[in-house]
Amino acid sequence: MTVIQLRGTRLAAATISKPLTRPFILALTFLFLLTMHYFQHNQGGSGLELPFNVSSWIPFSFAIAIGFLEISRQKILRYSRLTLVLFLCCLLLTLPVFYPEASPQAAANRLFALWAGWLFFVALQQFAFSQKQRQQILWLILKAVWLQTALAWYQFLWISPENAIGYNTDINRPYGIFQQPNVMASFLATGLILSAYLLARQPAYQRRWTLAQLGLMLTPVAIVPMLIVLSSRTGWLAAVVGVLLILPYLTQFAARAKWRMWLLMVMMGLSLAWNLTSTLQWSPQPGRVSLESARTVIYPQVTEMFLHAPMRGVGYGNFEHAYLMQTAQWHQADPAQPYGLAGLDHPHNELLFWASEGGILPLLALLIAAAAVLAKIRRAPANTQLALVALLFPITLHTQLEYPFYHSLVHWVVFLFLLYWIDSLSAKYFKQPLRFHQPFKVGGSLLPACISAFMLTTLYSGAMLTRFEATSPPDLTALEKVNNTWAWRHRFEWDFYQTQLKVGIHQNNHELIQGFITWADHMARELPRPILYQYLIRAHQALDNHRQAEHVREEARYLFPGLDFTEQALPVFAQPALETENDQASLGNTQG
Repeated sequence: MTVIQLRGTRLAAATISKPLTRPFILALTFLFLLTMHYFQHNQGGSGLELPFNVSSWIPFSFAIAIGFLEISRQKILRYSRLTLVLFLCCLLLTLPVFYPEASPQAAANRLFALWAGWLFFVALQQFAFSQKQRQQILWLILKAVWLQTALAWYQFLWISPENAIGYNTDINRPYGIFQQPNVMASFLATGLILSAYLLARQPAYQRRWTLAQLGLMLTPVAIVPMLIVLSSRTGWLAAVVGVLLILPYLTQFAARAKWRMWLLMVMMGLSLAWNLTSTLQWSPQPGRVSLESARTVIYPQVTEMFLHAPMRGVGYGNFEHAYLMQTAQWHQADPAQPYGLAGLDHPHNELLFWASEGGILPLLALLIAAAAVLAKIRRAPANTQLALVALLFPITLHTQLEYPFYHSLVHWVVFLFLLYWIDSLSAKYFKQPLRFHQPFKVGGSLLPACISAFMLTTLYSGAMLTRFEATSPPDLTALEKVNNTWAWRHRFEWDFYQTQLKVGIHQNNHELIQGFITWADHMARELPRPILYQYLIRAHQALDNHRQAEHVREEARYLFPGLDFTEQALPVFAQPALETENDQASLGNTQG
């Protein structure tokens, strides 16, 4: 009887301990092959304003949740030294949100994504992936690149001017699903380097060409022409440097015929790009082949901002307002100093962004994280170190020239998996038995349900706002249906209050106009934009408060010296925004 019980116990333990590896990989399959390619009409922006990011959060949350469930089932937490270092860095990056000058609500999304990324990294470590399974995830990333490359070719060559996705065929920079050419370029450059890396890891003894190897060979032919026509200096630099870094690894580990063929495919891609652009009489956009860039103005300005408040920064969430105020002061004191750029909510450099808002603490955290990753790369075999740097290079470079993680959740996920890949090559994993494991089970159950509900309402609300903005006169019923104002706070409030202003001016309703002024005065301290000041001037003029209107005009000229705020430049509300008194009543109900 004892033996039978013992065997039963062992059998039960073996059954329980079977890992959830397949569901985890399935969640990533949905992410890379389905949700990241989702299209829905939108008005642009970043983060959750882009529908493909919203849909991508759903399988991403499932992947994290499956990692939680695995911890609960095994009652063990697996981690490496890099896990602890990254936890410390995330903690240091979060602490400035508690500074008195910080605006926690404005920084909440950024910090949530930061910690979600760390949890994803932890979730990856809970599975003892086989080499084949880990490479399977790399293949998922490459397949996602192939799908986006196919979409780019369609956009560049075959899409009609009157297309369903709103692609601009006159500019014709095939951005795929990302809606931003540089984001697309760093994604394609990562795919190009990944194809060489995977080719080098193919079995050397295979004499016959497999379908996978043919796909790797054809990748440069498909990607290189799209990198050329994207006119992205970020993409060009990432691809060139990345290929140079990966070449030693490729030539050492791939069969001679294969790596020579891959390089031939790169040359063929360049040749195809030349033939294609010659035939279509295409040329790079003006300024794309020079080193001139607004960054030469922005970087010194933001560096000076950091030096003015190196310990605590200007406060999380306050970058745009602080940047405009600081540059306006410098420009007024010395007109030779360049004034600030309107609408700049990020300095196009991740180090400068965190440092200017949070001071020395987040800057130190990012440098520690970078040093830890470089240390991991140095522990890898000498003949693979440059290849690992090559894999990270396109996205890392992009973070120092723009802000890809805010434009694309997939870039964040790819970057995190590459960190895990590098760590797994030399990591010593520690196993911490857990006495209290139920919180992981509860979290694994609630997280995907909550995130999915939030993201689905975000998609729906975004569709309603787009419908409201696309109709004339506005379809107010669409505004009433917005059920997630947290995700769309700024855009929802702008749509509501600017409509309220137009109705108030048309009907000479001072209460509606004053409501806009109260909101706009508050918003100008949080998100100062030229159009907000233009509407605010009009609002004061509608109340015959010309002295206050002139005061707002002077403030606008002070913040935006290069823009025109004369009467001719102000908006004219000749037509009523809403047609009936019932619409006005609905506007009041929407506000409530």
